[in-house]
Amino acid sequence: MTMTPDYIRRKLSGKLPGLLSHLKLAPDSRAEEIASYLKTKQEAKKSAVMILFFHENDKLKIVFIRRGMYVGIHAGQIAFPGGRFEDFDITVENTAFREIEEEIGITRGKIELLGRLTDIYVPPSNFLISIFVGYLPQRPRYKIDEREVAEILEFDFDEFLQPNVVGEKDFQVPSTTETVRAHYYKLPNADLWGASAMVVTELIDVLNTE
Repeated sequence: MTMTPDYIRRKLSGKLPGLLSHLKLAPDSRAEEIASYLKTKQEAKKSAVMILFFHENDKLKIVFIRRGMYVGIHAGQIAFPGGRFEDFDITVENTAFREIEEEIGITRGKIELLGRLTDIYVPPSNFLISIFVGYLPQRPRYKIDEREVAEILEFDFDEFLQPNVVGEKDFQVPSTTETVRAHYYKLPNADLWGASAMVVTELIDVLNTE
């Protein structure tokens, strides 16, 4: 399987597995909260993130950030560039493009939008996150907002397809005393869990099928 931009776009245009994928890596304590939200459709804050792919040495790479150690439940976590919807954005798509430029300096005109995944609800912060997928033909030149981003992490997408890449252990929720048991992706020098891992699971399920 060669994951060209056209291949990714075509896969994203089909039926998405959504919750079936998300729940595979959802912390046990979160699954019921997500189900409750889907049942009641309680009001949630809107936000958006951008999954950014690029090719380097014929390998498909995916970009994450490690958030700064500010006070908040997402402090220090590995995530996709993104953030809260603002009224002046008009659309959540605009939010995703604005945030990736603010956080890591990649302008909208350089990103080819390939599609989007299923929105995901995050109970601890009451955010409904819209997930967009973009592509650059070469490695980006980053300009990091050091207030928001501690570092940028790039992984071969193939890392997520390796045997035994998924583990399970306890994680402490930042800025709280809460510990949650969760499945996670064991990556080089990083553990990816929570909403980002749930989103990646849907991405894998969409792209890694014939």
